[in-house]
Amino acid sequence: MVDAAAELFLDRGFHGTSVDDVGAAAGISGPGLYRHFRSKDELLMAVLDRLWQHLRPVLDEAAELEPEAAVDRLLEAQLDLAFEQPAAVVLLVRELRHLPEDYLRLARRNHRRYLDAWARALMGIRPDLDLDTARSIAAALHGMIDSAALYRRVIPGGLPAGRQRELLERSARAMLAQVLTPSKG
Repeated sequence: MVDAAAELFLDRGFHGTSVDDVGAAAGISGPGLYRHFRSKDELLMAVLDRLWQHLRPVLDEAAELEPEAAVDRLLEAQLDLAFEQPAAVVLLVRELRHLPEDYLRLARRNHRRYLDAWARALMGIRPDLDLDTARSIAAALHGMIDSAALYRRVIPGGLPAGRQRELLERSARAMLAQVLTPSKG
């Protein structure tokens, strides 16, 4: 049900997808969905919660690593999300605003925790970076990677996923190398 909802929300939008649509895609009746979720909002939250379930252990792991290893682990996790859960990544950006305020606050707090994990690792490599700059670097990197998830949806075909991931990783590492090398003079 969650997979079906993710695809439909992505293709048709949250408001353009009915409970009956999700039920039909999942092989049950629309009202049967309510045996598992209280609302369509709750179903979208389940889709987005997958992101946090993936990231929570990564954040704990990164906190225990040296800064360079933490950046590597966080980059791997971001690439995994973009290629393994592209619908959820796009929906997080596009549909989050439709959810209840308490969930929105939780999502923002989780996102801040994720950005802060990146910032700590980046500042560990470049102690002259301030927190806002480090967060901005992380957000720019996420934007580049996350846009690949949307690109694959908007323009089907193209490079195989493995090749695209390889190019994205190389691009991300080049960007990181550039911003993590202190400027001279």
